[in-house]
Amino acid sequence: MTAAAFPRDPIPLCWIREQPGPPPHVNVGDALSGFMVAMVSGRRVSPVHFAADRARMSAVGTIAQDLRGGRVHVWGSGCSPWSDPLTPNRRPYTRPPGTEFRLHATRGPLTARLLSEGHPPDLPFGDPVAALPRFYAPQIAKRWDLGIVLHLSEVAVRDFTANPKAVLARYTLPQDGSLRLITMIAPPTVHAIRAKIDEILACRRIVSTSLHGLAIAAAYGVPCLHLGADPGANGIARVAVDGPDSARINARFIDLYGGCGAREIVYWRQHRRDMTDWDALIRAVDAEAHPLSPDVDALVAVCPAGTTPLSPPANGTIWDHPLIRAVPCRARRRRWRRIVAWAKQLGRASG
Repeated sequence: MTAAAFPRDPIPLCWIREQPGPPPHVNVGDALSGFMVAMVSGRRVSPVHFAADRARMSAVGTIAQDLRGGRVHVWGSGCSPWSDPLTPNRRPYTRPPGTEFRLHATRGPLTARLLSEGHPPDLPFGDPVAALPRFYAPQIAKRWDLGIVLHLSEVAVRDFTANPKAVLARYTLPQDGSLRLITMIAPPTVHAIRAKIDEILACRRIVSTSLHGLAIAAAYGVPCLHLGADPGANGIARVAVDGPDSARINARFIDLYGGCGAREIVYWRQHRRDMTDWDALIRAVDAEAHPLSPDVDALVAVCPAGTTPLSPPANGTIWDHPLIRAVPCRARRRRWRRIVAWAKQLGRASG
């Protein structure tokens, strides 16, 4: 597809932006959606509701299960296998009535099967974040031997420092400052989102329970492993992407790895309440981390907003480009009540 899918600006895009606090914040993985569409297409983006009758686009995030009504052009989105992922009695995902999905690319084969009701077309896979180094490739000095990126469900408070829940003993760090706990929660600003990427790039290695903590590291070639919590002895574990044991791994990671052509996921299995052998974990990352990347050329080529990639302005980075500065991170204040109700309904961020 070309820009004909959306002949006029701005591009109507569904993505999760600022969420209510205190403090108001973004999940960086979700917030990158508007930036990636603008960078690849060279066009303005504007937020639209997840439930609508109009044609619109979705990109970064595990958000497709929340899209309802009208025509949705999907470019690299993920879909949960559950319609209501965090409710006690989860229901398997089924495509909502009156909703047409135009699949240009999905994060991986799992999402393609879900959105096509088991009959996926031949299409590229990949998270659009994989294209980020084409637009932003800073030289960041390494400060930490290992970065540990926490999922939102693991933090005690949704603020801007990585404070894991007290029961999560595996995140107890040595006092020498060589390791870094990282949260994907950030202020809703372009500067803060860029700073979070730089924080990940300042680590020599990454382990992550956050999908986009892993995806960002992988995009830049930082050695990285998924940090799992399934039963079994602590240490390296392996599971086939399409095997019977894949249920041990969160479906988002199965989709991500499958979209990169991986046949198995090699990950570090660690009980949440056990202290971590950090030296062993670092050795495992060095021995077992392998490049993880989709076909970025194919992914970029099918962007339904078109492909007129942005270039950094003179004496600046891509984050200084006027189109990037114009991407809305914040929510309109008059919509806070609606956002609060929506956040309670979702009960999660995509990772």
